[in-house]
Amino acid sequence: MFQLLRLLVHAIQPLLVPFCFFFAWAIVGLLGWSLWTAGRETIARGQQMHRIPCAGCQFFTRDYHLKCTVRPSTALTEAAISCPDYEPLTSVYVSKRSYDLHGHR
Repeated sequence: MFQLLRLLVHAIQPLLVPFCFFFAWAIVGLLGWSLWTAGRETIARGQQMHRIPCAGCQFFTRDYHLKCTVRPSTALTEAAISCPDYEPLTSVYVSKRSYDLHGHR
């Protein structure tokens, strides 16, 4: 029994090295491909999220309790990208963020 197994191992031994070489590089290739795909999807998702216009809308409250006074359920979501109620922020008041730490503009 062991004689037959030993003969079989010696017969396929020349094929094991190329097979393992190919298999190892296939794993490296699949890892690289999955990292490339994940990076590409992350960039696409980030670009999609930057299209949300809520931060520049006059109805955006900057309060997590009520994010938007017109459409609170879709504020800061992908559904807000095509919001029909979007109005650009046109305030006569200057926001506190435009001042530095010393109160200067």
